[in-house]
Amino acid sequence: MADRASGRVASTTTDFSYAAPHLSFVTAVVPVKALGRAKSRLALPEHQRRQLALAFAADTLTAVTGCADVAAVLVVTADADIAALASGLGAQVVPDHTATLDAAVAAAVVAAIHDHPDGGVLVVPADLPCLRPSDVSEVLRQADPFPASFVADRGGGGTTMVLARPGEAVLTGYGVGSAERHTSLGLHPLADAPAPARHDVDTLADLRAAVALGLGARTVALLGEWRRSGGVGAWEVPEAEA
Repeated sequence: MADRASGRVASTTTDFSYAAPHLSFVTAVVPVKALGRAKSRLALPEHQRRQLALAFAADTLTAVTGCADVAAVLVVTADADIAALASGLGAQVVPDHTATLDAAVAAAVVAAIHDHPDGGVLVVPADLPCLRPSDVSEVLRQADPFPASFVADRGGGGTTMVLARPGEAVLTGYGVGSAERHTSLGLHPLADAPAPARHDVDTLADLRAAVALGLGARTVALLGEWRRSGGVGAWEVPEAEA
């Protein structure tokens, strides 16, 4: 801006401090196991575990693809049914040829950075059936001040989401004790993340609690089908409402 008294042009180089790129319009990376290996801790027959895993993935992807702050969604999977679901929701499918969750995430992150080098990255597991687009936006808002961050699961020991600003390394260490591991890697824990972003479902107790929190439409429909057909069995999950 001009200095009227002297007629000189004042330097602006010291008027602004560096601001890191904002964590918006991110690429979401969603790793999804093959349905035959998914949700092994759920005490249900294999065909019901497969159905639930597919419904969870559908509700999770519907929330992520429906978030205006997400520019692109990459689903990394080796499962044909998951790939078809992802494509139908407008997500890009990255074939999974890896052996671990962290390796699958790393492969998809390479593709995400190649396609969107100026964007941040959000890693989302496919078993958050209570998630809504507004929850994703709120997580991104809370993560914005930090170079890298994560969302712990509702028990506090595990991890659901991992986030990194543009230009930051995407560091993941999923598995038992991952919250402590991610903290040790320098990621900031988002302690006030909305409950649906922390509520992954691994057990029937998790599913009962998810029903109370509010499930997505696909999982609600599946549980309704099971009830009508007598397929729920003895685990007595409360009736879910859309």
